[in-house]
Amino acid sequence: MHYRRADFDPRRGRRAAIVRVFFVFAITAALLIYSTGLWAPYHLDDPQIVKISETVAWGTRVLGFASFWLNRQVLLVIGTVLPWREPFYYRLGNVFIHAFAATALFWFMREITGRWVPAAVAGALFLVHPVQTQAVTYITQRFESQAAMFMLFSAAAYARFRRTNSKGWIIATVLFGFAAGLTKETAVVLPLWLLLIEAVFFEPARLRKWAVYMAGLGVLVVIPSLQQGGVRTTLGWIAWDRYFLTQGPVVTKYFELATWPRHQHLFYDFQPVSNVSWSVVLEWLLVLGVAGAGIYLRRRDRLAGFGILSFFIFLLPVMLLPLPDLLNEHRLYGAFAGVAIAVAGCVQAVNRKWAMVAVGILVVALGVKTARRNSDWNDELKLLEIDHAAFPYNPQILTQLASYYYVRGYVNKSLDLNLEARRYEDRSNTYHSQTDHMVTAVNLSSAYLAKDNLKAAEVEARRAIAAKPNGPYAWRALGFVQLQAKQFQKAEESFRRYADLAPGTEAWQVLQIAAGRAGDSETEKIAAEKLKIEEDRASVEQEKPAGIPHRYQSYAIFALTLAVLMGVVWAVWTIWSAASPLLRSSKVYIRKL
Repeated sequence: MHYRRADFDPRRGRRAAIVRVFFVFAITAALLIYSTGLWAPYHLDDPQIVKISETVAWGTRVLGFASFWLNRQVLLVIGTVLPWREPFYYRLGNVFIHAFAATALFWFMREITGRWVPAAVAGALFLVHPVQTQAVTYITQRFESQAAMFMLFSAAAYARFRRTNSKGWIIATVLFGFAAGLTKETAVVLPLWLLLIEAVFFEPARLRKWAVYMAGLGVLVVIPSLQQGGVRTTLGWIAWDRYFLTQGPVVTKYFELATWPRHQHLFYDFQPVSNVSWSVVLEWLLVLGVAGAGIYLRRRDRLAGFGILSFFIFLLPVMLLPLPDLLNEHRLYGAFAGVAIAVAGCVQAVNRKWAMVAVGILVVALGVKTARRNSDWNDELKLLEIDHAAFPYNPQILTQLASYYYVRGYVNKSLDLNLEARRYEDRSNTYHSQTDHMVTAVNLSSAYLAKDNLKAAEVEARRAIAAKPNGPYAWRALGFVQLQAKQFQKAEESFRRYADLAPGTEAWQVLQIAAGRAGDSETEKIAAEKLKIEEDRASVEQEKPAGIPHRYQSYAIFALTLAVLMGVVWAVWTIWSAASPLLRSSKVYIRKL
């Protein structure tokens, strides 16, 4: 005879099945919605992040870069048998992370409410909302989505621990929390969020006891961020009181983006507040009013109140630490979980069929809007032209757009945009101003050089060096101007500085050419030796077995096809196993009738 354990829960399998069903929905919906941007090219610093992940210089974001490295290994294996370009595979990884994050939110909601309807509402809204686009489609922002995913899993494991008192779940809570801290520094707010969960849903009277435990988790999460270099430089670009005063308008803008974002941008031209105006006061009153509503609703409708307060907790790091970019959509990724929870709380409080119908329509509408926004990422020019139309005086947008036009051969258009960026250089904040001035000058030098205006090209190259003396590309620009002007000795000196600041294949190559034309055989020989080392290293990398040998590629295609079919079968089985009890109960009900 079989005896069940004393803590056996017959509903446990049912709960797990429902979570699996939502995961199937999340993967399917995410692939459908984000498919419009999966084939987009790399954007901005995407190539740089991917390149760093191939080295060991991962800094404090170990798990973040590790996921890119793992992505690279998968790409090398299956990329030889599939026709897509590199960005597709990294972006597909981001989509899966997003689906896991939505599933983690669903699981968390199931644990704290015991009901699948509010959990489904929160998870679906989190999955389809357009504001999540930047954290998913912009490959570099995997750090944000992956950290939020681990935080949501940690919260779900903690809620499960408090419901079952199983020590295994508290271990999972700590591990997920540590993983979040090793992905991005903003995870420092996780212990505070877990304390809020304890205060709202479990035993607020024992909050002091749990605060001691959370302090230990907090140390684990904070350690990586304390090792971050250059913090003083990054955070010291503006007076803290001025930065914090600006957060009123910033958070107000986040409210708009978290509801129905009419216009979305990669760059936002958001200037720091210089004085206290009536508009700033009203925006701060709105922020404080929403936060106060969260505190008030914590007693009346604790799910809605908890969601509002969670929104602010997730935003605390960017509200308190003076980060150089005042407003970015990806910073709302984790915070939007609070919005989704609050909406789910309101739906649960209303408890009417029309509310569910309204949520269903909203989810479809948001999904369509997200798919449209994703399609904008397929064209770099289109994406930045949208920003340029909204913020015509932003020097960062103008400079970046000019570089895209230059690469595509539109030199005159690039020149005009760079000159326009020069006119508005004073709008760059103090953190970005040095680099912005240097990049604009380098771009202008390249454009003038392409038009054979050597005098103007040299002036701009020297201006770039004055803006940032240790900028390798400034010296590179000057070297090319001098090389074309047949000032070979000066070009050699410029390229030597370039090679010192950024040694690499191109740097040694141009130094070798300049030294050879200047008659400096010794420097030419040294550059040739350095160049050979770089080329040998590159050839070794190319000779390494990467991907699947040609004779085995047909087997690989078969294995991938089989894996996809197995995934489909598992998804169908998951849905059937969750739906079959409902079908059986409906048959019994019909028979009774």
